[in-house]
Amino acid sequence: MNDYLKITADLEDDGTVGLTGTVSSEGFSGSGEAWFNVSEVRQFVSQLENFAKTTENPPEISGGNWDGKGNLLHKLFSLRFYSFSSFRAGVQVELANHPYTDCRPEEIASVKLELKPEAQAIINFCGQLNELLSNNISEASLVC
Repeated sequence: MNDYLKITADLEDDGTVGLTGTVSSEGFSGSGEAWFNVSEVRQFVSQLENFAKTTENPPEISGGNWDGKGNLLHKLFSLRFYSFSSFRAGVQVELANHPYTDCRPEEIASVKLELKPEAQAIINFCGQLNELLSNNISEASLVC
């Protein structure tokens, strides 16, 4: 089985979207969810598509639990892309489950993996993410 990242979206009328990611690589897997502004995700997709074509300005998106001052306390969903060569990139995927009230911090399940997709796979993923944000498909997949 190939390594993969799958993302689903819960679109809300107020312009926000809950992204749920599931990742699997070399026997390791995990999932996580965070909420974003739809405009923030669309901007990330645009930057990612440009990165896949030029390897310039590698994009990153992170979400989770924030404090009142704009600091990310618990990273629950994070994608950070970077370049290996003109046809292959790396993406560091970090996903975690939300620690609910009255839960022990040790109950948090998290995974941090590196995937190595080809540029064309990233471009295909961008198209799927745009379709996901338009509610035309139920899942976007980045297969490596």
